[in-house]
Amino acid sequence: MGANASFRLFNYIAMDKILTAKIGLFLQLKDPTEEQIREGATLLLRCNPNRERGIYNNAMRRPKAMLPWIRTDLKKYYNIRQRGLTTSEVEKYNRETVEAVRETLARVPSDVKVTDDHTPNIPQLGVRGKRPDHGSLPMNIQSLWDKNAERWLKMRKMHAQLAQMIARPGYAACDGNELCFQLRQLDTELRNDYERYDSYVAEDKKEKSSADSVETFTDNVKTIQNARTQISRGVNRKTPHTEASLQKLQDAVNTLHTLNQVIKPETADKLKALGIVIPQHA
Repeated sequence: MGANASFRLFNYIAMDKILTAKIGLFLQLKDPTEEQIREGATLLLRCNPNRERGIYNNAMRRPKAMLPWIRTDLKKYYNIRQRGLTTSEVEKYNRETVEAVRETLARVPSDVKVTDDHTPNIPQLGVRGKRPDHGSLPMNIQSLWDKNAERWLKMRKMHAQLAQMIARPGYAACDGNELCFQLRQLDTELRNDYERYDSYVAEDKKEKSSADSVETFTDNVKTIQNARTQISRGVNRKTPHTEASLQKLQDAVNTLHTLNQVIKPETADKLKALGIVIPQHA
């Protein structure tokens, strides 16, 4: 990169940060004047000239009436800018979040009552059951299950809201990013707490089983990684499958099922197309 190109890049980054700062200052205004609202509309236009042209034009004529729309869209762009995401990164972030959430929602906590409200278009792959010794666990560990049941229901409702948002004409990835950000946080918290719940060992059993449990956990992680690698290579194989390669795929699927792992719906469809049987979780 030449000196001039480097300077232009530095200058662009600096200007971009200034734009983000100006948006932040505008959002702090509690009762902006008409002139300030027009300036806010100009900031909005700079964020997305094609998409925000209509709001900008209306704001030039009726600034007070357009203030709620200007605030809403600027807040959306501001949050994305604060996270340092480009447009392609926003799309990737949203896509990965939806995949992870669909996987989480595909296993219903055993004591959750699912109604017809907020029903996401997700195939139910199984039910997540409590530990057999749930009643004897410390209250702080038992409470993880209840918290996750609440999180699961909240995620289900938010996922349905996101699906409705995506279905609207003119939807763009930036529209759903804030909801995806909240979903990603909930999903991470839920997965972490399930890990704490599933892996809890009473103090009096730790000394006896610590070495064995660490070894078993390590082996399981390696086994799961190997099985997923086998499946990924198998469904993306460029040459025709042999009887032996199909058997390896089936073995990998069976391994994930035995270890209570979920296969993504799109991957499961590819496997079924190859004649692989996908066991169902009880």
